[in-house]
Amino acid sequence: MLHGLSRLIPAITAHGLDEAAVYRRPALYHRKRTGRVPAGPLLCPICNGSAARFLTFGLGGRRNAQCPHCGSLERHRFLWLYLRERTPFFRRRLRVLHTAPEECLEPRLRGLHGRGYVSLDRFSPLADVNADLTDLPFPAGSFDVVLSSHVLEHVPDDRRALREIARVLKPSGWAVLLFPYDPRQPTQEDPAMDTPSKRLEAYGHPYHYRIYGRDTAARLSDEGLTGRCVDSRLLLTPHRRRRHRINRNFLFLSHPSTGHTDP
Repeated sequence: MLHGLSRLIPAITAHGLDEAAVYRRPALYHRKRTGRVPAGPLLCPICNGSAARFLTFGLGGRRNAQCPHCGSLERHRFLWLYLRERTPFFRRRLRVLHTAPEECLEPRLRGLHGRGYVSLDRFSPLADVNADLTDLPFPAGSFDVVLSSHVLEHVPDDRRALREIARVLKPSGWAVLLFPYDPRQPTQEDPAMDTPSKRLEAYGHPYHYRIYGRDTAARLSDEGLTGRCVDSRLLLTPHRRRRHRINRNFLFLSHPSTGHTDP
């Protein structure tokens, strides 16, 4: 999760800056503190901060998206509630790999799992390990859990990345995967979208290579993972979605294709 990327879009599209040239800027990983927002009916389940409104965020300027206290977005709050209410993540010490660790989640997850928690990112100086998701520097069966939120759409060869996730999971392990997803159509990807400006127009982001679609479960299966889609509208009541400011969001619960059990 980067802060201030929208300000760089003109330079990215004009000069064709690649991801490395942009994502190695340390300032992008630190959220600028905002002025005080009055308490109110909105509640962030991650930091328990209340607010009269949440902040605008994203290249499209989504309103009421970002918690003014911890900086979480809709997808982070959805992921937090899913982990807390539907998995043993908060009840057991686990060996966890967290890709592209978010500022709102990393210290809290590290506090839960201690030395069992490992963060990974290609560029961020804040991650424990700097490595590519397509070539993970861990032995097979290293982790109970892999958390990957809005990373796979940045990976040109996402199938190789999925195979790596399957490889580093224990046979009884599981992964929670989030990415841009539209269940109304097949996955949208096109090798001809080969510049940041083309990808921005096609996928809404200069460094996205696809929008996942209804064939996602089959895509996961091809690479050794099961895939069960969880819809925020089915997990949470309308009241809770309004109170926590969670839009329609999706995640995939995945296991290695052999030997898995639900968490």
